Amino acid sequence: MSKKIIIGNWKLNPITVDEAKTLASKVKHGSQHTVVLCPPTAFLSSVRYPNLGAQDAFWINKGPHTGETSPLQLKSLGISYCIVGHSERRTLGETNEMIREKILAVLNAKMTPVLCVGFGTTMEEDDLEVIDVLRTQLTECLRDVPTGRVIVAYEPVWAISSGNPYATKKMATPEHAEKIAIFIKTKFNIPKVLYGGSITSVNSKEFLDQEHLDGLLVGGASLLPDDFNIIIA
Repeated sequence: MSKKIIIGNWKLNPITVDEAKTLASKVKHGSQHTVVLCPPTAFLSSVRYPNLGAQDAFWINKGPHTGETSPLQLKSLGISYCIVGHSERRTLGETNEMIREKILAVLNAKMTPVLCVGFGTTMEEDDLEVIDVLRTQLTECLRDVPTGRVIVAYEPVWAISSGNPYATKKMATPEHAEKIAIFIKTKFNIPKVLYGGSITSVNSKEFLDQEHLDGLLVGGASLLPDDFNIIIA
């Protein structure tokens, strides 16, 4: 198996900085794979781990933008990666044009954007229908963007865990994720495509074994160190 990227998105967890530091200390450093932890923004300056990512960033670096975090501020903390366009942000009204601006700002700050696509897909759609949705998202989010520096994470919104990664949920198959990865790489010149959506220590190897999937974006299971370490291993 080639070296892959495994990103742990902690979302709005845990509650205290001490809990965040303890959680990070229990996650093994990747040897076979590159491992990235994405804690909440409030904990980024306190958590210690070789590769850290942010869960979001604004598209303007400074000024009267209350509550936002700029890419340059993140870069000053040593952050290397930044998730953009996550379905939970899109649910709040984030548009493809806003996401495009964020990608450009993250790239200008010399960080790697991890663009999430898959919002708006349904479990009833076949591969071609899913591709139609993704084509629109990718075309609009990547307009005039140097795609060679962008990672794309395919997260079918219907397969994303709402908290418990082991809860019964419709799952995307590794074969489906592989087909989507090939489409994204071929049509949009993206070098690395990850899969995310209820990844666990039980199913992770099936996805990592896919030739054209370059890694995983892990949600709930990244908060369970024993399970996350199995995924990393």
